[in-house]
Amino acid sequence: MKKPSLKFLRSKKFLISAGLVVVLCVGVIIGLMTVKNQNLYKTVLSHVSEARYYMKSASSDNLNVQFYSGMREEPYAQDGVTGTMTPFAIINVDPKDASLKNFSQISGTVQIGDEQIPITLDKNPYDVNFATDISRLVDSAYDVTVTLNLSETDNPTFTLVNAMDAAAFTWQQALQIATDTLTNEIKNYGNYEVYVKIINNPADGTGAFWYVQFITAEGNTHFCVIAADGSVVGSCIDE
Repeated sequence: MKKPSLKFLRSKKFLISAGLVVVLCVGVIIGLMTVKNQNLYKTVLSHVSEARYYMKSASSDNLNVQFYSGMREEPYAQDGVTGTMTPFAIINVDPKDASLKNFSQISGTVQIGDEQIPITLDKNPYDVNFATDISRLVDSAYDVTVTLNLSETDNPTFTLVNAMDAAAFTWQQALQIATDTLTNEIKNYGNYEVYVKIINNPADGTGAFWYVQFITAEGNTHFCVIAADGSVVGSCIDE
């Protein structure tokens, strides 16, 4: 078989052809990697045990009030096994006034759009916050207002606003980023479950962020912290 001449190997035609082959090969590799990552993401998505779709919040001198809705497993247990998913909408009240921490319950109402619902928030036995679940999926487009009955004369009303703006990454996008970031760890998992939460502490002024946590049946944990703009703040730390 006749070998190609040096002149041909240096020719523009050959170089263009070789360049196209390289581009095609790189494209195929990238395509295969993209498909592989998407397949892994779909697998991770099927292991979600809790996903908070959004958070609305408001604060006063005495209280932080949060409202978030989404889907989570029932019964709820961080055991590395995903259960049947059910809708939820949590109202959480975190008192900053020491006197309010002596309450066993806080009553009030939540208004979602035009619907007003009576609520009773129970004290968390492991903390000093108060919470209740109205067991429904609430669209983020609804206006939410919470009124608390702290005493006969103290009935503060909180108009909640989204903790993240409209341009923020969604929980699905945050999960995709976490999957891409922790790919090497996830590939070694057996049974596991995933929790996608929003963390927002108005006192520290850092804004809300996504906290994506992976828990295996053996108790191993990895997490990825993702800012509202999609940047990874921290990841891959065993707890």
